[in-house]
Amino acid sequence: MSMGGRLAALSLALIACSDPAATPPDASVDAAVVIDTTTSLAARFGSVQRTLDRAYFGVTRSASGATLRIEAYRGGGTGCPTQSSPTTDYTLVLATVPIPNGMMPVSSPGNILDFVGDLLNGQLGAAATAVTITPLATDVCATCNGTFLSVDTSITFAGGTIMGHLYATHCDSLDEQQ
Repeated sequence: MSMGGRLAALSLALIACSDPAATPPDASVDAAVVIDTTTSLAARFGSVQRTLDRAYFGVTRSASGATLRIEAYRGGGTGCPTQSSPTTDYTLVLATVPIPNGMMPVSSPGNILDFVGDLLNGQLGAAATAVTITPLATDVCATCNGTFLSVDTSITFAGGTIMGHLYATHCDSLDEQQ
């Protein structure tokens, strides 16, 4: 069979196997994927709720592989965190997140820091008892820094939860070589 014949047969097979009722007549084959580029993590401890609204990530490389360090904030400065950045009001740290491989949920240790003193009843920090991170869209890999991470999170603490969407961009200041 010639190349033109194979293409015609393939096209016919694709048409025969498609479901016209499920595909609107004006549907685009190359429809754009829309990525939610906002961070909105609802931190609830008792009757107090605060929303963390920006996030960044770095890549930690070691002899055993690479993981991500993700930080989400409310308050403080803008842009990538540095040693001289203003102190945030609240910081969520997910320190050893496995590099996402598809859409499979991953876990990591997690901690929330409360520099204001109202979310955790005067305590500076709390460790998570369960962390679920569900990747939605990512541009990260073990051998590159990548540019973004879009995930949904469900994090449980002894006294509360943090849930919502997190969109993080890469910051060199969060990269680490061990």
